[in-house]
Amino acid sequence: MRRLVLLVALTLPVLGLAQDVAIPEGNRADLREAPPRPGPGDVEDRARTLLAAIKADDPAAAMDFFLSREAFRAIKGIADPDALYDRIVRLYERDIHALHAEVPADAELVRFEFSRRRGWVGLREESNRLPYWAQRHNWIVYRTGGEERRFEVRTMIAWGDRWFITHLSEFR
Repeated sequence: MRRLVLLVALTLPVLGLAQDVAIPEGNRADLREAPPRPGPGDVEDRARTLLAAIKADDPAAAMDFFLSREAFRAIKGIADPDALYDRIVRLYERDIHALHAEVPADAELVRFEFSRRRGWVGLREESNRLPYWAQRHNWIVYRTGGEERRFEVRTMIAWGDRWFITHLSEFR
């Protein structure tokens, strides 16, 4: 009996029958069509925080803009979502360190630009067990020395009504 209980406990998260996080209305598995795309919300404020984290070379300061582990676990329909999550967090940290070498210390946020490359990602697309809105190839525009420059925010997804980064650069 103990083995059966342990087997069920280990299997439930993989099957998506147990969740560590409440599923937002716009990410429910039973949606038959895409809900309205969320607005920008607090993206501009979190982009400002990300830019500060890049200038300080401090990835931990920008983790609020990255999708949470709990939401990632709920979304991904794969056997070991934590391993993939750890990998994409390492890539995010690597990208922040790389941008630190490129973005001048006097950089100030001008704006966050959502691209027109967006779409609804349905069930079973990209190994997902929950759907979401995705935004690809967005930009953080900053000013330095009187000149505007920018860097790409490669992929963001909406969890509820907030946007979160999953990749700053191309996923390799």
